[in-house]
Amino acid sequence: MSFWDKVGQAAKTAGEYAAKEAKNQYDGAKERSAQYAAEMPDMNDRQLAKIVLTEASKSPLKATAARRELRSRGYETLDDIKSI
Repeated sequence: MSFWDKVGQAAKTAGEYAAKEAKNQYDGAKERSAQYAAEMPDMNDRQLAKIVLTEASKSPLKATAARRELRSRGYETLDDIKSI
């Protein structure tokens, strides 16, 4: 096996590993997103607003799920959410 064949094989292996890791992360995010979406209807408006306003940087999936739930309850804008 020549040098370039070995380099090509190493690149292929690295690419396959990266693709597998990306798929695992995507699947995990989908799972967490579904879990958060299931939890949100049980929370009151103030709890949801607090999540949207304080957890967006720490947990964007959770904040997005809370915002969706608030939108379904009629709170369309961030100002609406801040006024809760």
